[in-house]
Amino acid sequence: MTEPLYYVCDLRREWLKKPYVSFWRPKAAGYAFPLSWSGKYTIEELRAEADYYWHREGRSFDRFPVPCSDVDYYGAAPAPKTIDGDAGPVIWMNKNTRALLRSLMLPITSGKGNP
Repeated sequence: MTEPLYYVCDLRREWLKKPYVSFWRPKAAGYAFPLSWSGKYTIEELRAEADYYWHREGRSFDRFPVPCSDVDYYGAAPAPKTIDGDAGPVIWMNKNTRALLRSLMLPITSGKGNP
């Protein structure tokens, strides 16, 4: 059995008008809309730096890990010519997908951090 992997989803308020949800690239090196460009993190990586990978803005989390296998299921093709090479899949940004992603959030159990 393979180890589960996680994307880091970023739903900060100023990005809610973007057409797609942003995910962190590998090694936390920027952001990407296509899941194919996004980093896949182990649970050990995430929990070792819990303050960094889970972030709360007010009462809601705006940055948190979600299981790749669950998110991949909801991936869709981007609108033509909105991403270099029409790379995808992407997760469309809307109220329903934000709620879905929050429901998929990996719980934090490191005992530290702001969550």
